[in-house]
Amino acid sequence: MTEALKKNNKIIINTDIDGIFSALILHHYLNCEIAGFCNSVDTVWIDKTRMASIYDGVYIDMFVPRKEVICIDQHIVAADAEHCRLIRSSGVKFNPNLDRPRFHTPSASYYLKYPFGTVHYIIACLEKDGWNIELPPDHAIRQNLSFTDLLLRADDTMQTTVCSNYVHNAREWWNWLKVFSRNGKTVTAMHEYLETLNASDVAAKKSATARLLRNTYQCESPDGGYKNICDANGFLKPHVKNYIQFLAKISGLNLFDLNGRLEARTGRAGRTRLNPQQRQALKDGSYPEIFSYAFVRSEAREEHFSYTVM
Repeated sequence: MTEALKKNNKIIINTDIDGIFSALILHHYLNCEIAGFCNSVDTVWIDKTRMASIYDGVYIDMFVPRKEVICIDQHIVAADAEHCRLIRSSGVKFNPNLDRPRFHTPSASYYLKYPFGTVHYIIACLEKDGWNIELPPDHAIRQNLSFTDLLLRADDTMQTTVCSNYVHNAREWWNWLKVFSRNGKTVTAMHEYLETLNASDVAAKKSATARLLRNTYQCESPDGGYKNICDANGFLKPHVKNYIQFLAKISGLNLFDLNGRLEARTGRAGRTRLNPQQRQALKDGSYPEIFSYAFVRSEAREEHFSYTVM
């Protein structure tokens, strides 16, 4: 991952807490330049002074199948084991579900998918590559809420680990992350902190986080995200800027430029159930006009395939 980002350090990030923390870490340690945003549904915003096309950047927390596009995400993107090997062989797609192969079919593989945020995977990748990740002392922000609590809100990692139906799978993935990161101190510290919590702790912290993100920073989703981040002139809205500045401050990470003018490209998002012909077309790279996709439910369920067309 580190080598790929040396070749292209212009990143496009998700507009939620996972994407923003990922961006702050990559900017702080690898000097990545935030050149755009994506809301994970239907819109990409890019700064035309930093890149000419939506295909010129590295996508963080979003999978773009186009062969030359570098992606760092944690979704199930492979239809089966063969497809997983094919995607991984590209050398530009970084995803724990490719590193430790997980795919859509059979469903037994899908149910064992990576259950944490992209930011936690990025931290593990950096520690694997020898970076000393220094995160701040875990002092309270408010209402017994700490920086680590917000970091572990990404993709509901805290609840998944402590009190969900997937606790066993989460334990297996924490063990894998520790080995993958070469026993990185930050990966280890996150896991050790989670082991001190119980279900009551998680409920209280999740509720306090939701109030903070909704009431103070006007986040539109429970995972601290926004669907629309720009005003009519293409500049980040004040509350979005305040949110990113807040996350940078509590993390002790360098803040990236928030003043660029962004141009929106909007597509069409949908969900469907793939038939065998469509599944093969996806593997062959001939599924028409798909900009991004992920398998979001098991094969037996309807609308298991989420996609965006640009």
